[in-house]
Amino acid sequence: MGVLTAVPVQSDDIRFYAGSLAPMIQLEPDGKITGFSVDLLKEVLAEAGETFSEDIILKTNWGRAVHDVEVTPGTALLALTLLPDRQDRFKWVGPINEIQIGVFGRKADNLVIRHTDDLFKYRIAMVRNTAPMLMLVNSLPGIEEHIVKVSSIRTQLRILHAGRVDLIIQAVKASRHLMQEEGLETEEFSLLYLVEPTRLYYGFNKTTDDEYITRLQAALDRLKRKAVDGRSRYDRIRAKYFSDENATLGPVQSDGD
Repeated sequence: MGVLTAVPVQSDDIRFYAGSLAPMIQLEPDGKITGFSVDLLKEVLAEAGETFSEDIILKTNWGRAVHDVEVTPGTALLALTLLPDRQDRFKWVGPINEIQIGVFGRKADNLVIRHTDDLFKYRIAMVRNTAPMLMLVNSLPGIEEHIVKVSSIRTQLRILHAGRVDLIIQAVKASRHLMQEEGLETEEFSLLYLVEPTRLYYGFNKTTDDEYITRLQAALDRLKRKAVDGRSRYDRIRAKYFSDENATLGPVQSDGD
């Protein structure tokens, strides 16, 4: 693992860490890393005059990735939520997308979450160093006593399925995608509560060259410019992975988006 240095890291040295967060980041059975964040990165780099190759993206344990990028020059995250306490710890390009965070439980348990204070009644599995965990800890002092920290969404789902915890809090689409990959019946789980959506960015180690960050941000901004048909190049890439249905925040009665 690297250490912080005052020497700016140039664009050719950047390696992007990827953890499973479908459809933003998808780890395919053959080892290939795909998803919206990857496709958008290709276009952003091309627009900025940079080259893309698959070997700049590295699969990693997401529970460790945020810390590793913070302390390792020449690294970045393919998707990172910009939270107030992270603002000065990374350099940012985005936003690249918005994702919905939800509270899941086992349908057979018939749990009801009407307000976040209800979470104090249960044991909750959360992936360490992720936005959902930081948001929960910051908004609900004392909730850490109810949290079981794990390293991945897969582990969250497995221990929820096994009844070792009562709830998980995680990205809705990524959780449902991994339920299917894990061979779990999606009908076994209920989406009990929707949390405020979060915005995702490409997050870079602080030593990354400012000029490189500026060029990538300008490239992304150009991709988002609307054409005469009202759609941008960004919109066309995003449409391959996301629909535009709007979820209602707060308690929900069904398991649908």
